[in-house]
Amino acid sequence: MDKLVTVIIPAWNAERYLEATLESLLNQSHRALRILVVDDGSTDSTPRILERIHKADPRLQYWTIPNGGPAKARNFALEQMPPETDFVMFLDADDLLLEDAVSYALEGAEGAELVIFGFAIRQTDGTLLPYCEPEQLLERRDLGASLARLYKANLLNQVWAKLFSAELVKDIRFPDYRWGEDRLFLFQALERAERVKILPECKHRYVMHEGESLITRYYDKKFRVCCEVDEAMERLCEELRVTEQADFRYMFAKSVFSCMTTLYARSCRLTKAEKRTVVSQIVNDPRVQRRCRACAGGLPVNLLCAVLRSRLVGLNLFVFRLVAWCGEHLPRLFTRIKHRK
Repeated sequence: MDKLVTVIIPAWNAERYLEATLESLLNQSHRALRILVVDDGSTDSTPRILERIHKADPRLQYWTIPNGGPAKARNFALEQMPPETDFVMFLDADDLLLEDAVSYALEGAEGAELVIFGFAIRQTDGTLLPYCEPEQLLERRDLGASLARLYKANLLNQVWAKLFSAELVKDIRFPDYRWGEDRLFLFQALERAERVKILPECKHRYVMHEGESLITRYYDKKFRVCCEVDEAMERLCEELRVTEQADFRYMFAKSVFSCMTTLYARSCRLTKAEKRTVVSQIVNDPRVQRRCRACAGGLPVNLLCAVLRSRLVGLNLFVFRLVAWCGEHLPRLFTRIKHRK
């Protein structure tokens, strides 16, 4: 196949992982690639690595811009995309693609504007945690019936492990956030797509590194983004005539849980009084009170939702500190509960 696939990678201080990521791309069985790497103001050897690899293989192009986060970096790359591009993929600077990943996505497209394939988290002990769904071609009229299942399967949380037609995303851009911007971009694509193909094999590797915590970094705009994501999903459900909301409430509740647990991340510098203020704002938010009830996900989720709906700031601080402790000290249990379908 001679379809031109442009792969976009934001890179910030990625010297430890970038070469392996680029090698996984440059060794793809599909050769018609343009790899656009945006160095997001790195202070390590990332630019030198990019220059060396560019000289060896000009399919790689790169730019350096002032640090502004992955959303700005990806948007910059979208503006530089070759006009002859047929499809677009996104990749993070520390992830890997199996050698036939691009060919697999192209061959399975069958005229679809968006292809979603499986991925696996490579944990620090080398084991793989797969995320995938059976093969299916979804016409727009069928997408609503599969939306909740795909969302709960964690296939709609990120832009990687996807193949987008260039026409579909030509005027979509990432909102300027440092968390959740993937979902907002993808939801815009889903609003426009007429055919979506799901492929079952896990061709993408999300690599966890030693020392990483399952509790993500604290981000002061995270709760705002959670609400925007949920609003966007509600609009998509309305457009696709999806009425059953338990699964979507579950996904929103999980994102709120994440907002609470990141208050105990090492990156959070808030004082106790500031944390109490943040928690008070979250538990008293009308969307939290409306959406965090009658969720899918079983007893653990609904118990945590009951804690949120209690509006008791002290109780929430205590409970979600325990949840954060679980993520730090019992990662397998935490992962099993967090990613429960």
